[in-house]
Amino acid sequence: MTPKPTLLLIDDEERILRSLAMLFRGDYRLHTTTDPHEALAIIGREPVHVIVSDQRMPIMRGAELLRQVREKSPNTMRLLLTGYSELEAVVASVNEGEIFRFINKPWDAAELRDTVRQAADISRSLMAAGPVAPPQPLFTETGSFVAPALVKPSETLLVIDDDAEVVQAVQEIVGPSMAVLWAQTLDQAMTAIEQHEIAVIVSELVVKRETVTPLLKLLKAHHPEVVTVVLTPFQDVSVFIGLINQGQVFRLLPKPVRRGPLGMNIASALRHHRALRDAPKLRVAYQVEKIRQPEEATGSVANRVMGLLSRIRGRTAASPGA
Repeated sequence: MTPKPTLLLIDDEERILRSLAMLFRGDYRLHTTTDPHEALAIIGREPVHVIVSDQRMPIMRGAELLRQVREKSPNTMRLLLTGYSELEAVVASVNEGEIFRFINKPWDAAELRDTVRQAADISRSLMAAGPVAPPQPLFTETGSFVAPALVKPSETLLVIDDDAEVVQAVQEIVGPSMAVLWAQTLDQAMTAIEQHEIAVIVSELVVKRETVTPLLKLLKAHHPEVVTVVLTPFQDVSVFIGLINQGQVFRLLPKPVRRGPLGMNIASALRHHRALRDAPKLRVAYQVEKIRQPEEATGSVANRVMGLLSRIRGRTAASPGA
């Protein structure tokens, strides 16, 4: 018989912890705690497949706990549980904890059980596959972006933004180390994706009054190796949560752009892309949630994106050796 997966639940409120535990008792080897330090101790002494953490805790916020869990046990799938209005928590959860899902309180019991089951399956497959060789560093000793070796000359960075200062900043950061394409409209972005092998996308959420969000979500669902950094002054928490759960965006950065953080995050995104490209088994950890908003699933933008993805699939299937 296959052993039960291990699930760690943490919340500073005993009442919520008991409610959560009731959902999973019997199906998992269960740990519960109100202390983040105890949670880290458990992670350190035994394999834990999934951790579900509250955000608002007096000793340590959930995003910080999940950041430390990621460092200790990268194959433990991380879920953050919190209220809908906490912008800081949403941004920190993706930028620091690289979480699998963001779960709102009050939670839907069936949906939460399904999400944890999916996360446990992914974690088991990652743990069974064994460790992956670390990717080549892309930082200098001072933490700046360093020109990576052109192992794959076709590797391309795509900037989707109608602000010329953004693409100029990106070009100055990466220099001649890799090709940078600039798309000022959604159609230009889709043409670039169709014609080039895109490694990293640096994108606004709206260009020329068209939303880029469906493109980012659907592209990630079909090409998990493409890594996205979102730059935006826009601060709609519900949009950000959708980008995490359905788009697995790698980073959310505020505008106006600060070149230091942007350079470090581009380097980190490129390193992450190479890890996903070279080790397909890792891609399973970045499965996205099914898109459920009708306006995005059936809108003209979504239809155009689905057409793009269909053409790419057709081209791949027709190529020799596909």
